[in-house]
Amino acid sequence: MQKWTFFSMGVMAGLILLLGGALLAQGREPVAHAMQGVDNQGKYALAIGGSAQGLTDMLWVLHEHPPLIKDRTVEGEGKPIQKPSRISLCLYKLTRNGDQMKLCAVRDIAYDVEIPDFNSEPPKVREVVDMLRKNMPKEKD
Repeated sequence: MQKWTFFSMGVMAGLILLLGGALLAQGREPVAHAMQGVDNQGKYALAIGGSAQGLTDMLWVLHEHPPLIKDRTVEGEGKPIQKPSRISLCLYKLTRNGDQMKLCAVRDIAYDVEIPDFNSEPPKVREVVDMLRKNMPKEKD
């Protein structure tokens, strides 16, 4: 009889621990994965994020489009630099529990992505290219 008492107490203790763990797990917030979307033509991309942990209140929109106006402000060696398409990055902040959206920033990043090395730690891109060229096997004539 004593064996069954210890066995039943062990089973009951296991069930109590199992149910207690389930109750504690209910109070946790689920982990939110960053959602994103791309349209079927690849001209728009959306991503959401947060300004604080556990808060999803930011929306980034990446849009590729032809230039709306001819850009004469960007010049290099007397010739205007004209890109065939613009890549605009917009940041929106959701306020009032998602009832309102505020445009925070917009930037044309088409020129930014052309910069090979900006504010980066060594080795710089030029150093890596030089190192690769130096270590490449020489072609026989």
